[in-house]
Amino acid sequence: MEPVLIDTSILIGRMRREQAAFAASGRMEGRQLVIRDVVMAVILAGARNRAEFERHHAQMTNNFTILPSGMEVSRHFREIMTAITPQHGVHLADHLIAATALAHDVPLLTLNAKHFKGIKGLRLV
Repeated sequence: MEPVLIDTSILIGRMRREQAAFAASGRMEGRQLVIRDVVMAVILAGARNRAEFERHHAQMTNNFTILPSGMEVSRHFREIMTAITPQHGVHLADHLIAATALAHDVPLLTLNAKHFKGIKGLRLV
């Protein structure tokens, strides 16, 4: 079964105990869950103290594979920025996440589908 890239919205939603985040991630049972380094950075940047930082870091590194960046991700990112940004504004982290999904040919699980609207070839689950 193919991996699924997890968006920041899913992880934040789970931390906030939002039912939608648990339901969405529950639909992915049995699939390999992967994240992008920028997702980890957003979560860790929001830590309120060192203990929370370390707990979140351990949870992400123990439960997810972190997909690598590279020239293919960079190429997709530039294409997204060229095609989407003029109409929809800059969503830097979202565009990096989408570029990663495209480069690795994996679907993206998100609670914020509108942030990814109009990105050609991106598969949302």
